Amino acid sequence: MLLDRDQFVVSYEPTKATPEKLIAAIKEAGYTSQIVTDKRSFEATETTPASLPSGFPLLDDALTRARNERRLIVLDFSAEWCAPCQRMERTTFADARVRELLDRCVFVKIDTDRQPELAEQLGVVGLPDIRFVSPEGKVIHRLRGYQDAESFADELGRFIQVIGRQRR
Repeated sequence: MLLDRDQFVVSYEPTKATPEKLIAAIKEAGYTSQIVTDKRSFEATETTPASLPSGFPLLDDALTRARNERRLIVLDFSAEWCAPCQRMERTTFADARVRELLDRCVFVKIDTDRQPELAEQLGVVGLPDIRFVSPEGKVIHRLRGYQDAESFADELGRFIQVIGRQRR
């Protein structure tokens, strides 16, 4: 399933597929799903920790750097096969304003296929999944799905300012 949108509707024949199978297929394609049928809602269960776990060198290094430099950490969970992730690489992360803002952060790209334990520990259920984390390791904001450059830059700039005010 390759889609160039961050939201879509799936119509299906209930006698041929169960909601659970649809959720699994959509999740496998890298999207977060919610299926509503006959007033019943099935949603993938998620647990998102409030702070970063320790014991992952990639995160431990980012956290050390963020603490020393008092910078926002931006975690970008993605995968090579994820169409919205690739679109963000080509558009959002290529945008000059976004690049300038990310230069002011500790930016960590995490391939969920190469770091499945980390993705699982942080409750990643769909891609792209972006977390803004304070220098103390507290997850302060989460963005899910494709983000265009303008809205991403606005969100990122807002949280960089929050961290900047905390320095004083």
